[in-house]
Amino acid sequence: MSRVLKITGGLSAALFVFLVVLGKGWLEQGGFAVFDAHFGGYSVEGAREYLAELAQAGRTDLYLGVFRWVDTVFPLLLSFTLAGVIWTQAWGMPVAVRGLVALTPCFYLGLDLAENAAVAHMLQFGPQVSAGAILQASAYTVAKWICLALAMLLAVWAWRLSPRNGASS
Repeated sequence: MSRVLKITGGLSAALFVFLVVLGKGWLEQGGFAVFDAHFGGYSVEGAREYLAELAQAGRTDLYLGVFRWVDTVFPLLLSFTLAGVIWTQAWGMPVAVRGLVALTPCFYLGLDLAENAAVAHMLQFGPQVSAGAILQASAYTVAKWICLALAMLLAVWAWRLSPRNGASS
C-alpha cells in the first residue's frame, strides 16, 4: 500500500475519533447521538426532540461549524483511501473491473455528503423542520452506512485477492 494511502487512512482514523469525541462529549443531548451515529435511522419525533435540546443547550452552531466541516473532510479522505486500497490491492483483476470496484466508495461519499446537507437543513430549521426533511436525512444516513459497509468489504476483498498478501514474509 502506498505511503499516500497510509497517510490518508491515518488522517481518516484521526478525524473519525475527533468526530466521535466531539459528538459524544458536546453534541449528544438527552441520550440522542449526532444524526450520523444512527445506523438504523431516526424518527421524526426523536429528531425534533434532539434539535430542540441541541438549540436549548446552544450547541447548534458547533454542529453546523466545526463538526460539519470535519464531517465533510472525513468522508472525502476515507473514500479516497478505500478507493486507493481497492485499486492498488486488486491489481490482478482486469482494469475495467478493478476501476469499477474502486469507484464504489464514491457512492458512500455521495450519500454522506447528501446526508450532511440534509442534516444542515434540519439544524437550520430546528424542531420546526418538516417531517419529510427528517425522513430524507434519515434515509441518507441508513444508505450511507450500507454503502460504507459494502465499500469496506470490497477493500478487504481486494486486499485478500492481492498475491502479495499470500506471500510468506
